[in-house]
This record gives sequence, C-alpha cells and structure tokens, in this order.
Amino acid sequence: MKTSSLHQKIVLAFFLSIVTVGLHAQKTITNPFVGFNSASSTLKITKIVTSDTATVLWFTTTYTAGQWIRIPKNTYLQDNTGTAKYYIRKTVGIPLDNQYYMPPSGSVSYQLIFPKINAKATSIDYVEEGDNSWKIYDIALQESKNLLPNFIYTSWYNKNNNNLEIAFYNQSVVYDNKVWTYKNTLKKPNSILTSITIANGKETKQLSISGLKNNTINLTIDNKTVQLSKNQADCKRIIQKETYKLPIFKNDSATFSGYIKNYSPKLATKTLMLYIDNIISGGQENQIIAIQKNGYFSAKVGIYQPERVFLRSDIVNENDIYLEPGKELFVIIGDENTRYTGELAQLNEDLSLLNKFDLFDYEDIQKRIVDMKPNDYKTYLLNLQKTELSRLDSTHQPGTLSEKAYQVKRIDIVCGYANHIIEYNWNYEYANRATKKKAEKYPDDYYNFFDQKIINDELSVISGNYNAFINRFKFLPGVRPDRYSYTHNYADMLHALKASDIALTDLDKSFEKLISSDGLSLKIDSADKHIQDAWLQEHGDFIKIFNTKNFSNYYIKLIDSAFNINKGILVDIMNAQDILRPIVSELSPISQNNLPYALSDIKNQFVKDYIKLRNNDTEKQIIANKKNGGYFVNQTPKVEADKILDNIISKHAGKVILVDFWATWCGPCLNGIAEIRPLKEEMKDSNVVFVYITDESSPLVAYQNLVPTIKGQHYRLKSDEWRYLADKFKITGIPHQVLINKEGKVVNPALGFMDNRQIKKLLEEHL
Repeated sequence: MKTSSLHQKIVLAFFLSIVTVGLHAQKTITNPFVGFNSASSTLKITKIVTSDTATVLWFTTTYTAGQWIRIPKNTYLQDNTGTAKYYIRKTVGIPLDNQYYMPPSGSVSYQLIFPKINAKATSIDYVEEGDNSWKIYDIALQESKNLLPNFIYTSWYNKNNNNLEIAFYNQSVVYDNKVWTYKNTLKKPNSILTSITIANGKETKQLSISGLKNNTINLTIDNKTVQLSKNQADCKRIIQKETYKLPIFKNDSATFSGYIKNYSPKLATKTLMLYIDNIISGGQENQIIAIQKNGYFSAKVGIYQPERVFLRSDIVNENDIYLEPGKELFVIIGDENTRYTGELAQLNEDLSLLNKFDLFDYEDIQKRIVDMKPNDYKTYLLNLQKTELSRLDSTHQPGTLSEKAYQVKRIDIVCGYANHIIEYNWNYEYANRATKKKAEKYPDDYYNFFDQKIINDELSVISGNYNAFINRFKFLPGVRPDRYSYTHNYADMLHALKASDIALTDLDKSFEKLISSDGLSLKIDSADKHIQDAWLQEHGDFIKIFNTKNFSNYYIKLIDSAFNINKGILVDIMNAQDILRPIVSELSPISQNNLPYALSDIKNQFVKDYIKLRNNDTEKQIIANKKNGGYFVNQTPKVEADKILDNIISKHAGKVILVDFWATWCGPCLNGIAEIRPLKEEMKDSNVVFVYITDESSPLVAYQNLVPTIKGQHYRLKSDEWRYLADKFKITGIPHQVLINKEGKVVNPALGFMDNRQIKKLLEEHL
C-alpha cells in the first residue's frame, strides 16, 4: 500500500509539473550572449529561465578560495523596453546580502530570482547597485542569431609568430590596433567559408574566413592569407632577443590605445585615468583618456624611459601595463585575460605572467614579523628573493621569455625586496600596533645586502620598484638623522654665489663687508640693517637652494661612508627630486641666474636637461594660468577667528559646500586636487561650491601661482585663524575635507579618503 500510494503521488506530481510548466510559458536561454561584463574573468551567466511569474539567472562565479563575495539586496534587472527596475527576490545556492566565502575549489554556482520582466523584452541588464559593483549589460533573451558562427567570437593568434592577429566580439572587431564595426557578412551554404566587411570610419576591409580545423582558421585580408589559432600556446613564439641598453633616457612619448570589450554607452564611465610615476621629479602624474562610444581609447603618453604605468577607473583596474618611449601598445580589456598587441605585446604578456609568481605576501609578513628581530626578518626576505630569482632564471633558460622582460623582472625583484627589508621598522610597529611595541635599532650590518650595481646602474630605472627604492633610500632608518640643524654660514653662501658665476653687485660687496671672520654672524648696527634685509630678499631663492644642497650633501656623505656609494644615477635622481618638487608641485620655478648653481651637483646630462625643460614649462604655465577662469581669490573676512567659517558659509547660502584644507607644499593635497578636477567639471552646473582654505605656511608666490590651476573659492588665512579652524575640526594633518549642507550645517567634519564617484554620490545626497 505504501508503495502504491507513493506511486500515485509521484504520477500526480509529475502531471501537475507538466501543467505548471505549460501555464507559465517557461523559456530557457543557455549560455546567452552578453555585452559589457565588468567582471568577465569572474562572473558567468550560464542560463536564463523566464516565465509568467519570475526571471531566474543562473550564475557561476570563479574567485579566490577563502575570499568572500556578496549579492547586494538592491541588485536588479532592467529590460530594454523601459526604465523599470526589477529588484531581486531571493537566491538559491548563495545567501542574499551576506558575505559568502569561496570554497576551496574557487567556484560556486547559484541562482538569482527576480520578478517577471516585460514579455516583449529582447535583452536585459544585470546591475548590482553600489561603487565598484558587478554589472552585465545587453544580455540576450533569445537564442542568438549572430552574424558569424559562434566559434568565431574569440581572439585569434597568428600561427607563425604568436601575435594576436584579430579578435571578433559581439559588437566589434579588433584588427590592426583599431576597432571596426560589422558592415555585412555572407556565409556560403554548407561551408565554413564566410566573407565579412568591416569598417573603421571611412576605411573598409574585406575579410574571408575558411578552413576550420582543430581550432584553427585561415584568414584572408588584402589578398594575404594567414593561419590562425584560438590557442596562443599552439603558435610558434619568436622570442625577442633585444635588451635595454644605455642611454636609457629618451624624451619622447608612447602611444597607448585599446578597446574595452563590448563597452556600452549606458555606462556612467566615459574616461580612464592613467597614472605615471615620474622618477626624476619623484611625483606621480596622471592623464585622462576619453573612451569613445565604441569602447576605443587612445593617448600619447609623455614618458622618458621604459616604465610601468597604471590604468584606473570604476570599470578598469590594470597594473600590468609597460610602455616605452616611441613605441605602441594596444590592449583589449574586459576579456577573461587582458590581451596585448603592438610592438610591446610580448613584453607585456611576459611581465603579466611573471608578476603572478611573486612570493611576497604582506598579510603573511604581518603575522611572521610580530616576534622577528631585524636580521631574522632580513634573512627570511632574502631567502624569498633567492627563490624568486631562481624561478626567474629557470623560466628564462628554456628561451621562452623575452630578454627585456627578464631584465625588468630581475631588477623588480632585487629592488622590491630591498624596499621590503628597509621597511622593517614600519612593518614591525604596524604588526604590533595593539601592544605599541617599538622596533629594535637596525644592526650595523643590516644594510650589507645592498647590490651596488643595481643602486647606481642607470638601467635600474626600467623597474617600477626603483622609484620606490630611491624614496626609501632618501629616508633610510638608522642612517638619516631624525633632526638636522645647520647654522647659516654667510661666508659659505657668498663663496657659493661667487662660484656660480653670478656677477657680484654693489649690494653683494656691501654685504660681504658685514660678515664676521668665522662667517657665522654679521657685524651690523641699525645703519646696516637695510643692507642685510635687501641682500636676504635679493637672494632668497639662492639661499633656499643653498640650504637644500647643504643637507643633500650632508646626507650623501652619510650614505657614502656607510655603503661606499659613489655618486651616480641614484644620487643624481635624489638631488633632481629635491630640485623639481617645488618647481612642479608648487609652480615655483628657479630663476635662470640660479639654475646653473642648482644643477651643479648633477652629472647625468639628460637629468640636467629635463630639469631645465620642466623649469621652462612651469614658467610658461604660470603665464598661461593667469588667463584661466573659474577661480576666485577672496580676502579673509575681517571678523574674529571663530566667525570666519560662518562668514564664508554665508557667502554661499543655499549651496552644498565642500571645504578642502590644503597647502602649496602638501603633495597629497595637490594630488587630491588633481584627482577631483574632472568631478568639478562634471558638476560645474550643480548647486555645489568648492572652497579651498590654506594659511601663511603656503608661500605667497607659490600660492599665487597655484591658485589659477584650482577652480573654486580660495582663502589664505593668518596662522592664528588657521589654528582656530584646525582645532574646531580636529585637523591633525592635511588634506582634510569638510562637507556643509545647503542649510549651512556641517554634516561631515572629516570626509576621509573617497574617490570621485563616492564624493559625487555624497554631494548629490545633499543637493
């Protein structure tokens, strides 16, 4: 009876399931075609099931084991028939709005269930609301009726040289470092032969595809036929044997362009930001690159040596980009892996692969260093370095690695581990921050690992880690003094002035008579005071340079005695950075009279010429900036210090105010101001005011030169006024930002670090 009863229930359930399927008109799309996918290497839609009651998306996500992912509760679908948003109802196989830790396999499959969508919809967008969230656009809701056979939609490599020859995508074709659109296709019946016409502006090309066999095809373009494979590993690889040689510096530009796979104009992101570390100035420069509607972007990037750059936006985060002056690189972003074409393709492919083998793990180091003494820490890292170098050599020996990639990576490893070893005290004290344990003093032999050749080899500049190494070397723990005091020696100053071939004036001769025999003081009375004041004002810039050179020479003597380092490229760049920082960051050029003296300790001619070039550029920029609009220099309100902010707010009543406390000498302040510039332009018609407040620590000339480059309302306070506001907002360091709403109330006294998207969202919440 039990068996019979069970059998009847099964039959009835089966019958009801058939009826239910029929009633809900279920439709299934397997492996649907998608447009732009912000997480293409991680997130895959394997199936969509639509019915009269729900829309179900089946996902497979691949991610690092032990790391977490989360499906936000405000995830939604939007179809192409209107603007309605269909918010997620529930999940199967993964929790909703909770962290899910990836299993050891690194893969998880799950279902997301949404309300039914419009029956007329032919595509949907999948959107997780929030910054840096996952998005997939133009997901097809019908079995694909593609222009080409499905197997064609991929990247194809030349069998004879391993280069990426052509890539076919849903919307575009990438060929010859350009993005082309499909014009028409013609497929011969019962044959693989397909003819395709593609266009780039007014230029068109006829393509012919034939001979599909073992994942290979024959491609004919311009009457030339090449055999292609979708598996790059199956292609013959011609290793580039050229190495980097001196001279390495070259004043030129690289051509950097690319394509964002299936880019959609629906995306809010219209630009990319390229970050370039300038090793001679010591600063990081950025360059905005516009994205065209078809996902293509291109820029000339001014660089003077081969170097790694970084590409950033909310849809792109690329670290493995290596450029050279005078050469071209084209990248395809948004595929499972970044693809490279152009002269620098093999170099970038090799470095991208090698960078995945790095052994240094910061989180692991934080656990190990807690009880490590300096030399134990150093020994551990040197063993890691030895292993990495051995692996690099093993990879290099079979002849599968380009020589330039080998050069770059070897210096990367040596400089990278030198940086980590130098940072012992910072890492130790951070790991022990809860107990506030201080690091031990470095032993006398701590720095005996320094590679003298790397330190002063001009070719070391090809490594991105060498720039950081210079910075660490300028602030070596245990070598650089915590304090440095110097008593002005007026005789030395005058001697340096004479040695710089600057003709002495009558004022100089009069001042020389006032200098005491030991050079440390002046023999003056009230009648001579005007000579002292006039001379110090006349030679103020020269004295600044003299003091900078004096400390630089003092520190260089310390490191030379400690490490027996002869003056070379390392010292030249250290000096260049000291000279260029105010020129570039503070727009404070050196006069032509004083420039030869400033450059007198630098040996490398290119570095000298580069400083002259940037100095001249700054002089021109200051003149051009005077014509800028959008900046307003305000007089400080003549009220008590505690009323200053109220007075400033009253001038912008009814507007959202973002107050930025900054200074001309503050590098992070200037970087932040540059970062927010595109947002200010984007919101120029909004009811938002950007207010910049500094004090007298910003030299007046530097302030006057910089302000025209910063659109907004400007105030330069007296020191007492600044201290009052610093106390009011608990400002312990700058930059420091404060948000004030339209009612004039402080709604956030300390914003902290936020990117432009987060700032925009915050401002719009208060509009």
